[in-house]
Amino acid sequence: MLAKKIAVNTIISAAARAVGILLALATIAIITRHLTRNEWGEYSIMLTFGGIFAVIADLGLYQLMVREISRPQADELKITSNIFTIRLLSGLFLFALAPLISLFFPYSEQAKLGILVGMAGFWFLSGGQVLIGLFQKYLQMIKVATAELFGRLVQLGLVWWLVLSGYGFLPIVAALSLGGLANFLLIFWWARHYCRLRLAFDRVYWWNVLQQGYPLAVASILTMIYFSSDSLFLSILKPAADVGIYRLPYKILEGLIFFPAMFVGLVMPLLSRFAQTDREKFKNIFQRASDVLIIFAIPLVAGTLVLSPTIINLLGGGKYNESTAIFNILIVAVGMIFLGTLFSYVLIALGRQKSLLGISAVGAIFNVVANLIFIPRYSYYAAATTTVLTEALVVILMAIMVYRFFRWLPSFKIILKGLLATAGMIAVLWFLSDGNLVLSLAAAAIAYFGFLYLLRGFSRAEILSLIKSGESGAEFTRYDL
Repeated sequence: MLAKKIAVNTIISAAARAVGILLALATIAIITRHLTRNEWGEYSIMLTFGGIFAVIADLGLYQLMVREISRPQADELKITSNIFTIRLLSGLFLFALAPLISLFFPYSEQAKLGILVGMAGFWFLSGGQVLIGLFQKYLQMIKVATAELFGRLVQLGLVWWLVLSGYGFLPIVAALSLGGLANFLLIFWWARHYCRLRLAFDRVYWWNVLQQGYPLAVASILTMIYFSSDSLFLSILKPAADVGIYRLPYKILEGLIFFPAMFVGLVMPLLSRFAQTDREKFKNIFQRASDVLIIFAIPLVAGTLVLSPTIINLLGGGKYNESTAIFNILIVAVGMIFLGTLFSYVLIALGRQKSLLGISAVGAIFNVVANLIFIPRYSYYAAATTTVLTEALVVILMAIMVYRFFRWLPSFKIILKGLLATAGMIAVLWFLSDGNLVLSLAAAAIAYFGFLYLLRGFSRAEILSLIKSGESGAEFTRYDL
């Protein structure tokens, strides 16, 4: 019964997240058509600032909340109230600091005002995010998904109305903040159904939480550096329009990388269970998870290379043709992230999470140095290429660490079958090159998996086995939701 409830929560959450991504892309499509290229660049600068300060404001509190309230006899009210208060106050300070720091950057006055208005939305989203652990404990992630969709719909509706009414840049930024507020209020209201949440100021407990969260916070910040420094350096060294050209396909990338994280999160209970107890079962799960991720990554990358002009035109309204080449570069990084996500979770399952800190540090240093050297000359092309090279470096280092600690890596024989099936898929896409995008995507998916099945890239028995394994391991964790 518990496994079934977890499966239902996971499926609904994934579906809601997919819908949320589509709503976000629809909002972007409206904004890019309404704003000038320079204004979209300034909007992108605001998003970059918000993303950076959201990571800094996390302080490792989300992971700690999940862990602490899931322990037997946990004082849920004390834990939740104190961690929520820390997040609320630290977030208030940091997101208020962001517009002050922006004063020292070479941005326009409008961009700086956009950062001021937009940080309120990121503060609301940050406050709601730390409460998600409470819903995970009670297997109510459906409510979190509903709150996210509600916030997205509020933002989309407001943006649509503002555009029709002829409003400009700052009101559109304010719509993002109001969408964040809607999300936060719904999550907070539902959270109080499970715990009488209140502000709490236990200084001893605060100090203990901050000490425990410090390593997690450092790891997150290092990851953020190599994931976001490109946009930040681009905003400093190049015109705002260049940032907009780069960030348009980057928003798609941010949506796509959710899916490997979701899948590996489902596999994580089994990896954790067998890492120290059954080497052969661990290898089997590792291999099958690797095969699944490769099976999806190859057509995603290849299909994007074919359809990128259509996708960028749909999102940018014909104003951002330069973004097509950037999209083609960045999608290679997405393919690498599919495997990188699995390797990082494997290291955690093996109890070697400290090695991730060093790998993230190497990735961050390489990314910063490369961006500083090449962005002044090659602009967004340098930023995109550096992102791919950084992800490649990080994945290689993680694979080396996995082999060092486990003395084994999965076979990548499935790549050949994936490439052959992808060749058939591309032929179908070429035949439908003048057709509807949705029709092309559906036909491509059917063609790819049809060819892959004929090539025996997967079987019905393997799929059923993986599902049964997931159900049997479902009770070992709740954090994969």
